[in-house]
Amino acid sequence: MTLRSINSFAEAVHRLRRRRGMTIGDIAARTNYSASYLSKMLHGARPLAPALVAEVDRALRAEGELEQLARDQDDARRPLARPMQLPPAAADFVGRESYLHQLDTALITQTRPGAAVTAVIEGGFWVGKTSLALHWAARVQERFSGGCLFADMRGLAPGSAVEPGEVLDGFLHALDAGTDALRGTIDERAARYRSLLAQRPAVVVLDNIASYDQVRHLLPGAGSMIVLTSREHQPSLLLHSGGLHIDLPPLSTEEALTLLRARVGEARVGVEHEAAEAIVHRCGRLPMAVLVAAERIHQHPHDSLQDLADQLASEKRRLDVFTSSDPTVNIHGVIDLSYLALSLGERRVFRLAGIIPASFISAEAVAAQSGLSPDAVRDTLDVLRHAHLLEAAPVGAGRLRMNHLLRAYAYQRAVVEEPLSELERAHDRLLRRYVATAWAASNSLAPNWAGSGLVLDVEFDTDTGVAVPFAAGDYHGALAWCETEATTAIELARHPRSRGAGDAAWMLPALFLPYFYLTKNWSTWLTASTEGLAAAQALKSAHGIARCTQSVGWVLHELGRAAEGIEHLRRAIELQTELGDDRARAWSEFGMAAAYTALDRHDDAKAAYELAEALFARVGLDLGVAVVRAMLSGTNQNLGNTDDARALAEDALARALAIAPKQPVASLAHHQLGLVLLQQQHTRAALTHFDAALAVRRIGRERWGEAETLVARAEALAALGDTDGARASYRAAGAILESLQDPRALDIQAQIATINVCLGVRDEPCA
Repeated sequence: MTLRSINSFAEAVHRLRRRRGMTIGDIAARTNYSASYLSKMLHGARPLAPALVAEVDRALRAEGELEQLARDQDDARRPLARPMQLPPAAADFVGRESYLHQLDTALITQTRPGAAVTAVIEGGFWVGKTSLALHWAARVQERFSGGCLFADMRGLAPGSAVEPGEVLDGFLHALDAGTDALRGTIDERAARYRSLLAQRPAVVVLDNIASYDQVRHLLPGAGSMIVLTSREHQPSLLLHSGGLHIDLPPLSTEEALTLLRARVGEARVGVEHEAAEAIVHRCGRLPMAVLVAAERIHQHPHDSLQDLADQLASEKRRLDVFTSSDPTVNIHGVIDLSYLALSLGERRVFRLAGIIPASFISAEAVAAQSGLSPDAVRDTLDVLRHAHLLEAAPVGAGRLRMNHLLRAYAYQRAVVEEPLSELERAHDRLLRRYVATAWAASNSLAPNWAGSGLVLDVEFDTDTGVAVPFAAGDYHGALAWCETEATTAIELARHPRSRGAGDAAWMLPALFLPYFYLTKNWSTWLTASTEGLAAAQALKSAHGIARCTQSVGWVLHELGRAAEGIEHLRRAIELQTELGDDRARAWSEFGMAAAYTALDRHDDAKAAYELAEALFARVGLDLGVAVVRAMLSGTNQNLGNTDDARALAEDALARALAIAPKQPVASLAHHQLGLVLLQQQHTRAALTHFDAALAVRRIGRERWGEAETLVARAEALAALGDTDGARASYRAAGAILESLQDPRALDIQAQIATINVCLGVRDEPCA
């Protein structure tokens, strides 16, 4: 208390005393206090006790003037209110370092005249928005003289959202604004609130907000920091307030495992590490879900982690783990809040999107599933994404994904709210759409590979609600679609939900054979072929068993298991001969010849290639004839028939250029003719064809083929004495083979070492 404030009270007493003609003794006589005590009080040596002040005010007939001065003086003496309203932060907060850094950076760098530093944290249920806000605010609240204000706005919670006026009055009270500050309109009270925070900046946390309108009167001015969280996207808030926007994702796998270890112990997670990974993955890597799962482990100490992982793998049983009488950890009630806020049409799209048995989904897939137009579906998917019922996938432009818990919830909603017949029709529409697109893709990657139609239990058209997303013959569009959708297609084929799917269950994976052959995506190829064969055998489809056996045999050969591959291809040829399927049989003979070549059985390979060529000619597949003649050239080269090899290669190139000059058949023919010319010591002519093959293979993203041609080109350059060029070409080939995890990268390193030794330089890595 300043001397000025003390004198204000004392001066009023002396002024009134002189006006009344009274001494200090007279005042003392009319009160219960001595003249000495009153004198010390007037000089600030004694407190202004309310009872004493009231007696002095009455003795001097001040009519409350002295009491008001005393109250004002007491207010000036009291320390300013500094609320610290944060709830306790999570005990096991893990990770989020990059987001904490973003918040720290925003606090330091975001300075706009008249505006508070603003951070909006959005994300789905249980992702840890509140935990992040509380953890960060607790770290920085000491920097703010006004302390920390907190309110749960209950924007997406049972019951009604909190009224902003109620929160505003609570904040004013916490700031010790006095009763007068609580009077007036909400705009007037908000102005007083901002005035107080202008003098004493604070960090304000508004959790679970509903909208910009709900919080606009609670936004402080310059100097303060406000952190808002929401389960729904808040475009109006971001438009008006700007600042940092965090769309909070789930924890990383390692962060989720760290959280699980903290609750169930390092040793237990270490012993069953794979099961622990499966648990956190099936919990969607959501912090609250991982904590609930950890509590479930504590409640069942004799069960293994694998037991819980198996329960979480079931769409029918997964949500049982997260069902509780506590509404904050009852997943049905938590997701209901978002689901029931949707329109009826949006709910249906959510349900149908959730039952697509694939990790990643597209608008086109959901359109086929729902029977709606792609544009309508895109708009609805935007709504679902803004409600955090879907999230952007890390691969594939425009692809979305739904975490395991939301998928299980959608599945349960679909089973209850959709007729079973509609679910079957929806899946059939989707599966047939994928078959139609894969059929178009295979013909675009290898002209007329799948033909114009097959006598099977699938209608090959695009009248499935969604058009094929690339033009006929668009090699690059087809390749891009296959790269994005191959895994999804296999997942779809693996989970047919109705008998009406028919041959589509095996045909879908089988149709990706040209893509697999071109890209050498062996692991996915092996999965697709074996899944397709299992589906064909379950359906007892002779066509399917033959086609998928062919695919299994071909990929086994590609994986270096030529003898096993030959057995499967022989079985496929027998079945295709019985069925009279010459087109498929031709490709099986082609695969058989390649497997024979791998075993150095060149005479057998020559016979198989010649039979394949005759079959291709019979069915009018010019592409097949061109490919076979290019491969026959290599076989004749192996047999020492150089002239025949060159004639075949030249003919193959002419055919390829007439069919598809910028597709793999042309690069294969260029490459093979280059090999023949190199053997005949026409090195510069060979180099020209290798360069032409490289150009096509790079455009077509034939990574394995590009490496093969780079090796041949290096050999030609070495023969011409261009050792630097040869070494560079070998290095490029080695880098590609290493990226493909092809063991031949070691051979390339040996070639480079040989060149280095010849040049007398130190060995260098190939990449």
